[in-house]
Amino acid sequence: MTQYIEIEDVNLVLGDAWADEAAKPMAVAQSNDWLTARNIPADVDDDRIVRAGAYLAKMAAGGTLYADSEGAVKSEMVKADTVSVSTEYQDGAKAVLGDLKYVTDLLKPWLNPYGSSVRILSRL
Repeated sequence: MTQYIEIEDVNLVLGDAWADEAAKPMAVAQSNDWLTARNIPADVDDDRIVRAGAYLAKMAAGGTLYADSEGAVKSEMVKADTVSVSTEYQDGAKAVLGDLKYVTDLLKPWLNPYGSSVRILSRL
């Protein structure tokens, strides 16, 4: 795993109270893993990567970085008389947290716009 941020970096960006002390090491590890999985360059000295890593660590400490997701609602039916609720979710839809949207905006120059499994090849 590449080391993009450390606990001290997150404390500088978000303050000391972003997570319990016991949760901070795992949260920072998950943040670094997330950045590594997306091939963010480790040799780039850019404050946006540190800020993104800090927000990822905050999300990891809160249990939302790698949390299960219900996705987007395709249809919902509510019946009042005999009380019936039915919800159908769109196939492949995922809920996106506001912090994660901010992270992707910070890392936009380095994220692959076609997804992590698509690579554009060219001849030299």
